[in-house]
Amino acid sequence: MNFLNIKYKDTNMLTSNFKNIDSNQIATARQVYGVACHFANIAAKSPSERYGLTKVFNAVINKFYKDADSVMTHGDVSEFREWDCVPEQFNHMIKATKKPKASKKVAAKPKAAKKATAKPKASTKKPTLTNRVDAMEAKLDKIFEILSAK
Repeated sequence: MNFLNIKYKDTNMLTSNFKNIDSNQIATARQVYGVACHFANIAAKSPSERYGLTKVFNAVINKFYKDADSVMTHGDVSEFREWDCVPEQFNHMIKATKKPKASKKVAAKPKAAKKATAKPKASTKKPTLTNRVDAMEAKLDKIFEILSAK
């Protein structure tokens, strides 16, 4: 068998022609993710950062179009893939969501558990993150008290 004369199938029949797709057609999730990958490749400095930024850009792009009560179209995908920088509307949203990195803390010895732990007040409002954290700390204090008593 001669391996130099391998014939491949015509790929034009296997895939649709990307340029012939209507620009008003709604973009697929894969196309949106591809745009997110493109922006992550532009903004990332390392492969591990690129992976994380792809997830962030995907969420930001979907949120941007959801807030605008719109959908990304094939024309938007084609336009964004030609950009050499990240659009300011997405960059602004990412900067707003970034949190400062937590510094490493030395684990301190646990303080003695309080004898009388007050239960957090049940409120009719929606539970906030601080309320949930306080409730979790109260539970952990009780567990620690039980474990240290043995």
